[in-house]
Amino acid sequence: MARTKSRRLTYAFSFPTVGSCWNTRARGAFNAVDGRARVVRGCDPKQARYALWLIKDTKRAMEHRDEVEALRAEVSALRAELAEARAERDRDKPLAAGYRELFHGVPTAMMLTDGAGRFVDMNEAFVTLLGYTLDDLRGRSTDEISHPDDLPVERTLFASLARGTRSFVEFEKRYRRKDGTWMWARLFTGVARSEQGEIIAAYGALKDAEEELSTTVTSVRAVEARNRALLDAVPDLLFVMGRDARFLDCKPARDVPLLVSPAQFLGRRLVDVFGTDWSIRQADIIRDVAEDGEPRMDRYSVATPDGPMHFEAMFSRASTGEVVVAIRDVTKRVQAEDERDRLAREVSAQVNELRRWKALADRAPDGISIVGLDGQLTYANAAFEAMLGRGPLAGTNVSRLLATAEEARTIDTTLRTEGQYRGELMLLRGDRSQIATQGVLFVMTNEDGTPASFGTIMRDRTEEQRAEEERLLLREQLIEAQQKLIEELETPILPVAPGVLVMPLVGRVDAARAERLLGSLLAGTTAHGARVVILDITGVPVVDADVAAGLVRAARAVQLLGAETLLTGVGALVARELVAHAEEVSVLRPCSTLERAVSIALGMSRRGSGPRAS
Repeated sequence: MARTKSRRLTYAFSFPTVGSCWNTRARGAFNAVDGRARVVRGCDPKQARYALWLIKDTKRAMEHRDEVEALRAEVSALRAELAEARAERDRDKPLAAGYRELFHGVPTAMMLTDGAGRFVDMNEAFVTLLGYTLDDLRGRSTDEISHPDDLPVERTLFASLARGTRSFVEFEKRYRRKDGTWMWARLFTGVARSEQGEIIAAYGALKDAEEELSTTVTSVRAVEARNRALLDAVPDLLFVMGRDARFLDCKPARDVPLLVSPAQFLGRRLVDVFGTDWSIRQADIIRDVAEDGEPRMDRYSVATPDGPMHFEAMFSRASTGEVVVAIRDVTKRVQAEDERDRLAREVSAQVNELRRWKALADRAPDGISIVGLDGQLTYANAAFEAMLGRGPLAGTNVSRLLATAEEARTIDTTLRTEGQYRGELMLLRGDRSQIATQGVLFVMTNEDGTPASFGTIMRDRTEEQRAEEERLLLREQLIEAQQKLIEELETPILPVAPGVLVMPLVGRVDAARAERLLGSLLAGTTAHGARVVILDITGVPVVDADVAAGLVRAARAVQLLGAETLLTGVGALVARELVAHAEEVSVLRPCSTLERAVSIALGMSRRGSGPRAS
């Protein structure tokens, strides 16, 4: 390589003389700077050219020397790398030997092929399994002992290994033994790659699928037996349900009864078997568990002839996607919980009873007091003290509050015989005036039934009596108003045209109603200036002598007011009764229908004259 800094070089040359044979020895000095030469002292031109050539050759030698040094360094690095590779190979020799010993010593059939699928090596287990020796198969393709129907699947899977999408594959295929028979084997295979990623070898492990299947079946049967033993030990009733809540299987339980026999529910849906609200709810739960796999629990009750039974159901998804339902009878637990809650409520009620009682008594509008067995008041609420106009009453003997001694004796006798006294009492106020009260006195007992004290509840009847009087007055007014309304409704007057009134009668007509009918009819005729009044008795079920007499009186009274009376709604039975009173009912002019009567009345009203016989 060219040097980056100028360097002054001095060379001494010795040349022989030409022609006259110079006897002198000439020395020439040159300055070589950046590949150029200059004579610094006098010399021959030939000597100068030779010196220049020599300088250039020397410079090229120096540049090659740098390249040689670089090559020497590279060779040294390669030697070091080779030494390291040899050392690594020496270190891997025991490991490779161990792998080979493992390859040949394992009881599993193992084989090794090259990148083209040709046999390279196999262990004794492989020889035992298929009957071939290494000499039989070395260099031959695995396809030669494979079933032709299995080759497409095998090549597809090996292609995934070649692409690197899989690190290994496992599948079942058929191999031809040396004796010509075929066997099913489970093949586990992978590949080994070079540093460039090329497949240089493939390894495979084989298992006899038939033997494995037999072993698996035996193991599965053993597992099933253990699982069945475990299931039998589980106290829960187990069901296997489909996503549509259809019963697939059932494991009865000793302590949980089947509400229906298996023949009635296996293969059917839960809702179709029971059709209850809880079955619809659990069908939704089964669908949700089958979808998201989250376990769920539900409680439900079933009515039985022996009373309600309570169950707890746990829903979980199996690995097969089906839902396993574990049902446990929790009737006794629910009953125990109910009893526990009941006792807890009772204890809580007993603890808070006095507190609630006092809070209630303190705010009650009635006078409440507690009297000891000695007759002394131990408690009196504010309403009782305000009622009597005195206080505090605690410590006062109850006999001092009663207006007469006779009341005290009556109360004492009743309490001793009946345990309770209820009635009106006259009490003394603080100003010695008397107040009428409605009272209840009763014996308060201990838990063992022995008397502990007396309780009294007194109500001031002054306002109650005043309110009762007002209530009676309002009641009389209401009855009067209702009676008036009834009279208006039972004797309606309907003006259908100027001068024409219709009175429809519905229901039985007695003497009292006949009087009301007459008064209403006369008032309506006068008020409307009617010329014709139509009495419609279609709704009267029975017309007896009293009814007929009432109708005649009404017609005659209307006639005195200058109006005529038409009668409609006469049936066969009514007609028979009216015939018996022919002379009296002659004042009534019958018409076949109400429509006919209205038509005649309108004609009479327009003409201003009486009707003709119709």
